[in-house]
Amino acid sequence: MTDDQRPKQATILVIDDDRIALDLIMLTFNATATVLTALNSENGLEIAVNEQPDLILLDPLIQDVDGHEICSQLKSMPETENIPIIILSNSYQVEDELAALDKGAIDFVTKPVEAPILKARVANHLFQKRDRDQLKLMSSIDALTEVANRRRFDEYLLLEWRRAVRSRYPISLLMIDIDYFKSYNDTYGHQKGDECLKAVASEIKQHLRRPSDMVARYGGEEFSVILPETPSYSAFSLAKRIWSGVGNLNIEHTGSARVGHLTISIGAATTIPGENQSISQFIEISDKNLYKSKSEGRNRITG
Repeated sequence: MTDDQRPKQATILVIDDDRIALDLIMLTFNATATVLTALNSENGLEIAVNEQPDLILLDPLIQDVDGHEICSQLKSMPETENIPIIILSNSYQVEDELAALDKGAIDFVTKPVEAPILKARVANHLFQKRDRDQLKLMSSIDALTEVANRRRFDEYLLLEWRRAVRSRYPISLLMIDIDYFKSYNDTYGHQKGDECLKAVASEIKQHLRRPSDMVARYGGEEFSVILPETPSYSAFSLAKRIWSGVGNLNIEHTGSARVGHLTISIGAATTIPGENQSISQFIEISDKNLYKSKSEGRNRITG
């Protein structure tokens, strides 16, 4: 088994101000997982959103707030709603366990924690989460180009938009269209058309440097690139590299005006989202810039 094929080490977030429990958890999982700790709710929520752990261990009696409310908050946010939460409680009361499950916890373990029991339960929930993540990934990928599909584009843009609203950072979007693609299909056939789509998707992916950047097949011969925390000049620079890269593939296209090879048109948009802006307005700006690129002769970038 190669390093790339090995399961990624799980990340566990522990939100607990009980030092004895923290020491035991660190001792139990340090060799097999990345363990992050938070001693209060504010820090715990921040780490959960930013680090996206695979599982959260939460004390409902953390000093600054009711831990059940933290659980409820985590389950209400799109960034963390699918992270399994195990409650670590000093209480043996059935009512407390029911309250935890009602707030969205997936399991309930009583203190003092028995390391073998906690380890087994954590392993079970991590295994189930990996299965769920794999199924979600399969349903989010365009079968032909193996980049994200339109459904995943909508989900991810909403997620990053909400982060940008909270953090007040810029987000950029590129809309990319293959020029004269209908003519390409008519001239070379649909099999060559499929190969062309795969080549363009692969070339776009080659230019995305950060894990947070995402390319999706938006529809037909159109692709989109979501660029979180990216100002306009960086987005335009990336657009130029993608535009140049696709041109340098030198895919023959006799139906393409003047150049004789496959080209693309790009529309770019950047904004710092505010309360009065909508995602649809943001997409519309990028679409309008793409339309301008096409109406002015194609094979160019507008934004």
